[in-house]
Amino acid sequence: MSVLVIGAGGAVGKRLVAALSARGERIVAVDRAPELPESLRSKVTHAVTNADVRDFSTINRIFKRHRFVHTVWNLAAPLSVETALNPTVAEQVTVNGMRNVLWAMYEARIPKIMFTDSIGSFGATAPRDDCTARWLTEHPLQDPGSDYGRQKRAVRRLLHEFWRTGGDPRWAVLPGVLHSESAWGKGTTEYALEALLAAATNEPFVCRVDPEVRLPMIFVDDLMRGLLSLQDTDARSLREPERGYCIPGFSFTANELFDEIQLHVPDFKVTVELDPNMDKFSRLWPDTLSTREPRDDLGYEPRVGLREMVFKVLMAHRERLAAQS
Repeated sequence: MSVLVIGAGGAVGKRLVAALSARGERIVAVDRAPELPESLRSKVTHAVTNADVRDFSTINRIFKRHRFVHTVWNLAAPLSVETALNPTVAEQVTVNGMRNVLWAMYEARIPKIMFTDSIGSFGATAPRDDCTARWLTEHPLQDPGSDYGRQKRAVRRLLHEFWRTGGDPRWAVLPGVLHSESAWGKGTTEYALEALLAAATNEPFVCRVDPEVRLPMIFVDDLMRGLLSLQDTDARSLREPERGYCIPGFSFTANELFDEIQLHVPDFKVTVELDPNMDKFSRLWPDTLSTREPRDDLGYEPRVGLREMVFKVLMAHRERLAAQS
């Protein structure tokens, strides 16, 4: 039996494939790119490239060919700013893509689907602190304040319908994901990734969010532990509505991040020029996520904080840059 990962070549997908491979899983990696990153090729059993989730015939063909699958991860979705710039395409990928995946899974009789939701699902009326996935299920009509959040809500509705047909959908609300990859998409919390890379390359940084706004983030190693815990936990132990869980890490403001960076790069220079979309989203989203539900039901707690994250990411960037020079 295998795990099928859609969006395997993305920042989260690459780490998820590596984590699954490290524990001996057989992996079917699906991605829209012409080829998988070289670092993944030895970790997967099968690779399916040039695959567009918007095309049902393509997705259905993949599931017919790979029937011995116990879990599907659908990571195919644009980030917040990408969605704001082209909401029509984003909806086709995020919502219609998930509809195609669920229908193909239903025909192939594969019940377990994993979906990564986002703090972008919370709008202005959501709590600022200790937010839970339960709140989203209890307030299905709240306005997330963005196409990005509304599309995530539409996917949760599709997952609920899949559950009613006997499926086992599980979804994780992700904070901003911090890692040491050299490339990423256009999101809001990605300002932190840009700042860390600028510091590692001794370049000035232009901050596009209010430096006093606090946002929840997570280091990718913690995220992998949380996601795999959600995948592995017996369904009878998942007590949260619709099997949705926040995967918490730690929260900080941009100024707190810059102070920590300057302990390693004293000459790190920052100016502030707000981006309208990034500024809007950062003010809508919560300050912190609840740790109780994932701890009690999944046995997950974050381990990496701000100081350790900054050290790990800066060192990884410097090692990669040194190897390239």
